[in-house]
Amino acid sequence: MVGTEFFKFWTALLSLPQFEVAHVEEDAQQKRLYLTVIPKQRIGVCPQCSRACDVIKQRRTREQIQDLPIGPNRVELKVRVDQFECAACEHWFTPAVPFLAEGAHATERFLERAAQLIRSSDVANAAKFLGVPEKTLENWYYDFVERRQRQPVAAAKPIQRLGIDEISQKKSTDASSP
Repeated sequence: MVGTEFFKFWTALLSLPQFEVAHVEEDAQQKRLYLTVIPKQRIGVCPQCSRACDVIKQRRTREQIQDLPIGPNRVELKVRVDQFECAACEHWFTPAVPFLAEGAHATERFLERAAQLIRSSDVANAAKFLGVPEKTLENWYYDFVERRQRQPVAAAKPIQRLGIDEISQKKSTDASSP
């Protein structure tokens, strides 16, 4: 029997915000880990009326989500998501999962790593290394890049400190000395 410490270990290792590991399965032949993650909190905020909801209408599982490998093993996630019904406005909604990439069966961090590999090599080599079909990775990569370009650029912050280049200042004062 697997204890809670086992699942705490995997939850800490994966480090997925607001989710915890509920099931672990290893396929040693395929060198693949299958991890099922569930939300830590069973509550959602209605996007229509902004009220907290705890009435779960149904649960779904998003399967075959690629994540970063752990050691020699590829990692495939099963992510359980809850669909809530708001008692106040009778609206049904499913909260967004922040670590899942939009339009891909992969995590954002997986796509970030894939993008790094593609920039230093090419799509074919990155796909082979990550164990993903080349055309799939290509589509995910272009969607990822486009999504990143749509994100607003952080506003420049005002200067709070100004440093003085002491060496340059000494050179200029030494040159002006007789």
